Amino acid sequence: MATKENADLLAKDFVTIKLEDRGIGAQDIRQRFISEDPGLPWFAFLDADGKCLIHSSGSDGRNIGHPVRDNEIAYFRIMLETVKEKFTDHDIEVLIQSLEDFNKAAGLQSSNRQ
Repeated sequence: MATKENADLLAKDFVTIKLEDRGIGAQDIRQRFISEDPGLPWFAFLDADGKCLIHSSGSDGRNIGHPVRDNEIAYFRIMLETVKEKFTDHDIEVLIQSLEDFNKAAGLQSSNRQ
C-alpha cells in the first residue's frame, strides 16, 4: 500500500506517523494501548486527542500485522470502516484491493497461510 496514490488516499482521513520499535518512546506509546508485545508490525488508529479508536490486535488479541490471511484483511477492512470520516466505500475497496494485489505480487498466500 506504500504507493503515492494510496498515500494521497490515506491522507483524506489520516496523518501517518511511523515509530521504529527501538525508537525513543515507541514502547511507551504502544503500552498506552496494549499490555503485551504483539509483534511487528503493529498499528493503531487514534483520534485527534490521541484516543485509540482501534488497533491491529483484533478481538481475539492476535495482531494482524501486515494483513495477508482472509480474516486479517477482513479485520483491516473493519478497522478502516470504524475510523472513516471522509473515506468512501470505494476508497476502502481501493485500499483493500491494493493490499491484495501487493500480497499476490509478493507471493504471499491468503486464507491458507498460517
